[in-house]
Amino acid sequence: MISRRNYITIGIMMAVICFLFLFCGVARDQWNDYDTNSHVPEGELLTQADAWDAGQNTVEYSEAAGSQSTGEDSEASGSQSTGEDSEMSDGQNTESGSAAATASDLAVYIGSLREDALGDTVREWCTYTKRELLSYQSLSSWYALMEETPEILLINSDYLNYDTDVELLMEIAEEGISMIFCNLPDVSVIRDSEELQELLGIRTIRAESCTLDGIQLFEGFLIGGKVEYIAEDEEKEERQDLELTAPWYQTGSRTKVYMAGMMEEADSETDPYPALIWRSSYGNAYVFAVCGDYLEGLGGPGFLTAMVSEMYDYDIYPIVNAQNLVIVNGPVLASENRAEMQTVYSRDSIQLFRDVIFPGLAAISEDSGFVLTCLLSVRTDSSGINEPDTDDLVYYLKYLKEQSAEMGLSLWRTDGAALAEASSQDKAFWEASGSAYQYGVLYAAEGQLEEAAALTGEAADGTYLENVTTVVTADTEDCHLLDYINETITVQGITSDAYSHTFSEDLTLRALETALGYSTISLDLTRVLWPEDESDHWENLYEDFSGNIGTYWKAFADFERTTLSESDERVRAFLSLDYTDTREGDTISLTTMGLSDTAWFLLRTNGEEIVSVEGGSWEEIETDVYLIEVNEQNVKIILENSTDLYYY
Repeated sequence: MISRRNYITIGIMMAVICFLFLFCGVARDQWNDYDTNSHVPEGELLTQADAWDAGQNTVEYSEAAGSQSTGEDSEASGSQSTGEDSEMSDGQNTESGSAAATASDLAVYIGSLREDALGDTVREWCTYTKRELLSYQSLSSWYALMEETPEILLINSDYLNYDTDVELLMEIAEEGISMIFCNLPDVSVIRDSEELQELLGIRTIRAESCTLDGIQLFEGFLIGGKVEYIAEDEEKEERQDLELTAPWYQTGSRTKVYMAGMMEEADSETDPYPALIWRSSYGNAYVFAVCGDYLEGLGGPGFLTAMVSEMYDYDIYPIVNAQNLVIVNGPVLASENRAEMQTVYSRDSIQLFRDVIFPGLAAISEDSGFVLTCLLSVRTDSSGINEPDTDDLVYYLKYLKEQSAEMGLSLWRTDGAALAEASSQDKAFWEASGSAYQYGVLYAAEGQLEEAAALTGEAADGTYLENVTTVVTADTEDCHLLDYINETITVQGITSDAYSHTFSEDLTLRALETALGYSTISLDLTRVLWPEDESDHWENLYEDFSGNIGTYWKAFADFERTTLSESDERVRAFLSLDYTDTREGDTISLTTMGLSDTAWFLLRTNGEEIVSVEGGSWEEIETDVYLIEVNEQNVKIILENSTDLYYY
């Protein structure tokens, strides 16, 4: 039997506990400044006018160098020059030491910047690495007009004349100009030219075509380590989408292979696998060869970066350092597709998002470290009869604030309505909501980037889109992955679909992280709201994307997880940055131009470790790869050999 004293004590304790729980709930609600976006940076943002001007540092010459185009007409990229006291495009001089110690090196491309996919890759890579770019449609016309020795010669093999150019290429290599064959000519052309085989380091052609069982990427080339893309089980068979037919080039002793085909009947030690990407030493230069179309598409700049890094004892270059997870069309504020939702989930879409989907997303965010950027859709069905509720908006703003997530906007419609039409339809809701939240991100679906550009920037003044500073999209056909679409608005390209991670997508991810330290994963909830079959049901999709995010991004955990507004600020800083670097002894001196606050660089070494960094901080990503955070204009990086001998 409980005494009166114990009874009173228990009662007091229960009252105190109840009060604490109620107080915490009330305090959390009252102190939740849900109508402010803490992820939007304070102060003025950098604009297109602040960006490093790629166009002014690009020249494209027409056939036989008869005419040229520069600036905006060339749609090209990059600014770099090499050599002592070389003249920069702005008329200033820069003094540099070794080729690796210059941040402004000249790249020459043999091909068309406008008419082939490799040209797009070269332009984008030069923009990101701040290289000056010259483009010619024939090797002989460039060589005849050459005034400055380039750091690297990039070659589209389709533009070579093999009757005359092979001998010239060998002469160029003897002069010490390294080159990258961005693709290779037909195997019959290589078979008929012993000189070309010697230049490329091909010892023998085992077969004009063979079927590979898989592809092996060796360690130390792309960030992420060694990986074998081979369909050993049913799950990997579903992921296999790489091209598995290739010539069997067997390289010689003066080559280094970075990626090769795998064949069960061949012994990788006694009978080397078919080489796919390799480096040959010829004369006083390196000659890189790419067998396949690996340089086309999003991953192309990463492969170029990795190859150029292999030319030197160290390489340092700027990156974005941002990993994003964006939830497209989630939440949706209108109750839609009610019959289907009731049949599948026994609840409407509003309840499904609140009770099932967003708790699951919060769990993924906590487990993976990704910070959610949720692109809210007022409605996805233009003809829907159910009106959105402003109370739901407040609920999600509070909920996402507690999750440290960011809210953006989506105007996507099931009927493909134009963004201007969708924006007009949503206008009444936003006027009634009275929301003061700064919605800094807008989503543009395939084919809608131009429409998004027309709705944002100056055109958005006085509208609910006036705070948008960046557009996220997979539609980057007419611009770079990271770019400006008007004077004040950036575009951030989607790099991965959360529901899919094939072998080619994994290879692209590794290349992107190597070049930019950047990725944006898109998790589109439209499939849940408007399912086509059982594969679109939430429980199946959740299993797919949670496994992908929790597995394939672990290798890049040292890069920072950001929201899209935070990433936008870094993209602007990255696009505006220019830099130079020199080395004397064990010290690398890095000088940045256009540094707004903080910038990030990757340093790749060859058996050396960082001792200290003055003017910034550092973190080891993997062996011989370091992430450098730069806080001052002038930075000094002290290295030491990691293979010092110790005597006892």
